[in-house]
Amino acid sequence: MPTPPREIEFKFAVDDDQAFHRLVRHLQLPDTVLDQGVTQTNHFFDSPQLCLRNKHSVIRLREQGEKRILTVKGEKTTRSSNHAVLTDRIEQEAEVSIDAATALLQQRTTPQAVIAQYFADRASDILQAIDSACHGQTLVHIGQFENVRIHLPETGLDIGGASEMVEFELDTSTYPDGRIDRELEIEISEHANADAIETALTGLLAQAGIEWHSAPSKAVRFFGALKRDGNSQDAP
Repeated sequence: MPTPPREIEFKFAVDDDQAFHRLVRHLQLPDTVLDQGVTQTNHFFDSPQLCLRNKHSVIRLREQGEKRILTVKGEKTTRSSNHAVLTDRIEQEAEVSIDAATALLQQRTTPQAVIAQYFADRASDILQAIDSACHGQTLVHIGQFENVRIHLPETGLDIGGASEMVEFELDTSTYPDGRIDRELEIEISEHANADAIETALTGLLAQAGIEWHSAPSKAVRFFGALKRDGNSQDAP
């Protein structure tokens, strides 16, 4: 069985969309790129007792245009430094049909059935992990939040005299309790020099006059919003 793919990314939370404008100007991009955001609706599935959340796992269905992406995330490791926070976690995903996504949202099928159909040779291990976490508890649709994502063109970072190409994603997320968060995300490969990229990124943001702070994952903030909104039990 091949090693599961991982999501490794930097996340810089910012206070308002002026940070987006400063970044675009610093990268000498036209302001029109900020009008090219795409809306993503992110649905989450768990048991009423949050058996997956309690094991730091996530099942998410993302609707974006005509695409439906089912994602399964495992427990993450976090490397803290004097600068940003780099998160690293197992992430497996598959594009599913609109019919399968609709059936899942209408609870005419289960996340396990969709995983078994679309995740091929990875499905067995994923389903085993779900069963280990939930012990037969029924997984249901527990809520969703919307995110508007702007993809910037790739830009080169100076890493020790070499150029490392990275892509900024500018996210504006609206959670169930009405909270709106903004952040800059940069995904890197597992073979990249994370420390050098982090230094280059924080230097670039300083040059652009962008103030930032670390933030937990969107999933953590989503579950926090459910709790504040009175729709969820406590989760660690």
